[in-house]
Amino acid sequence: EDIMNFESGIDVDSASDRMAEKPDEEFMRDFFGRVGIANFLVPYRDKVTVIPLLDVKDKGKMLPIFSSFSAFEKSPLPKDSARIMPFSEIDEIVRKSEGKIAGIIVNPHGKSMVFQRNGGKATEKNEGGVRLIKPPFVPEKFETLLKEFFAKCENVYSAWLLWAQKENDLAPKLFLLMDFDGKREEFFPKVAEALKPCMNPGDNIEMAKADFKLLKAAEKLAKPIYKKP
Repeated sequence: EDIMNFESGIDVDSASDRMAEKPDEEFMRDFFGRVGIANFLVPYRDKVTVIPLLDVKDKGKMLPIFSSFSAFEKSPLPKDSARIMPFSEIDEIVRKSEGKIAGIIVNPHGKSMVFQRNGGKATEKNEGGVRLIKPPFVPEKFETLLKEFFAKCENVYSAWLLWAQKENDLAPKLFLLMDFDGKREEFFPKVAEALKPCMNPGDNIEMAKADFKLLKAAEKLAKPIYKKP
């Protein structure tokens, strides 16, 4: 891992300024969606897999992560070991702490940003506490590759690119819902392979085979990115 040249692509400084100005919901969803599929730099203590926590006033113990190596350099935290991790894995660490970790703080020694546990606003809530959210934008490369791939598949009837957020997720994740014939375990790897050209290391997209309830929820939120002619 090239730690010293690491850049997540997330502009925390600008986002922090924007959020201080009471941003609109579209900006929030856009930003959180990008965070959800990004990688971050996570420090470890003493070259073992123990992540140092920071006690943040009025918020509790927070897991510190960094959007770039330059942001990490500003921190007094030990720099003997660090790892590049996708946000989804970091989120999982917080979730599995069973309340011992209150959330995540990005760039704690600069213009920082805090992600604390909250359910967020439900747009369409389904079984298991999953909220489907209409994204303010659809990544063009994802849509183009998927349309080209699905057009070659006789078994795909329609597909949606949405965001999905479970009750304990800190941010929504990109969610591909597909109505198709066949087995998930056989078809999903083919979809993942088709998306490889636009996926960066650590990027994450969740996939689901549509049932009646998911189809109805998706139809309320957005038009499909693909529909069989």
